[in-house]
Amino acid sequence: MVIGKGLVAGSFSSYEQQDRFLVFASGVSNSKSSTEADFRREEELLLKELAANPEKIFVYFSTTSVEDPDLQQTAYAQHKLQMERLISATAHEYTIFRLSNLAGKSANPNTILNYFYQHISQGIPFQLWQHSERNIIDAEDVFRIADQMLQQGLAKNGTINIANPESYPVAFIVAAIEAHCGRKGIYTIVSKGGPVKINTMAIAAVFEQLGIQFGEGYLNKLLNKYFGA
Repeated sequence: MVIGKGLVAGSFSSYEQQDRFLVFASGVSNSKSSTEADFRREEELLLKELAANPEKIFVYFSTTSVEDPDLQQTAYAQHKLQMERLISATAHEYTIFRLSNLAGKSANPNTILNYFYQHISQGIPFQLWQHSERNIIDAEDVFRIADQMLQQGLAKNGTINIANPESYPVAFIVAAIEAHCGRKGIYTIVSKGGPVKINTMAIAAVFEQLGIQFGEGYLNKLLNKYFGA
């Protein structure tokens, strides 16, 4: 059973007929401009589904932003922490996956790659946080990792980070998109941000089992895959 219609929900479409699991992927879509009403809607739906499906393994997607110095105090990150606490206190069995920035086929203009690609390719000015880093992972890799852990019971009643072992400086991401587009972005450099450190040791063995290789070339592979070679 899958609740939601976005990128994560689409990645987990094969779970629609799996009665053991309730995949809750109906979260807030824009972490930057969400309102209290958005958060309340998610909480109300989450509570409704928990009450209606007490026998299912509840799968929830939180965010690694809760550990990011740039973002952990935002209303979005604090809301996600509250949902994590609610689930752990209510569900009889659950798995919470904290995700970093997803790459995938999505019309959502607020994903990091969509945002920078749109601004650079269309010549729209933006700010570049000089010291900031962002962690990017393919949504299809997220599914493969999460599916492996769920099917093998590796994350029962746990909270697991699913992320790229390497975070990229925002300037590096922008430069990669500029090279991909063959066009220079129009941006103002702002002295903000800091490094992002995400612990992925809990899933290192899963990376190896699935043959998922990060490192050099991963970002360019995503750009070619989702924005045309």
